[in-house]
Amino acid sequence: TGVRGYKTAAVDMKATLASDSQADIGPKIRSDFDFSKVRTDLNAINAALDEDTQRGTDRIVRAILQDITELEVTQKQKPGVARSETRLSNVNKKLDKLEKSFDDYLAFAN
Repeated sequence: TGVRGYKTAAVDMKATLASDSQADIGPKIRSDFDFSKVRTDLNAINAALDEDTQRGTDRIVRAILQDITELEVTQKQKPGVARSETRLSNVNKKLDKLEKSFDDYLAFAN
C-alpha cells in the first residue's frame, strides 16, 4: 500500500461518508490501516532518513498512530442508532487530521 496509499484510504473514507453518512467504515479502517503494517511502513522510511529528520518524523509517526486509534473509536456506532451530525463531523475531523499527518510525513520522505 505504502504511505501514499494510506493517505488515499483516508480520502476514500471521507468520500464514503459524504455519500452515506451512516456507512460503517470500521472494517475499512482495520483493513486499510492495519496498525502493525502502518507502523512498519512508516518506520522503514524513517530508518532511511538522517537523524535530524527522524526527530521530526518520529513525532508525526506517533501522531498518525494516535490518529488511527482515535478514528476507530470516534466512528463506532451502536447497532440501530444513527450517526448524528456531530459524530459525523468528528469522524470527518479525524480523517482530515489523519490525511494532514500523512501529508506532513510525505513532505519529509520526498
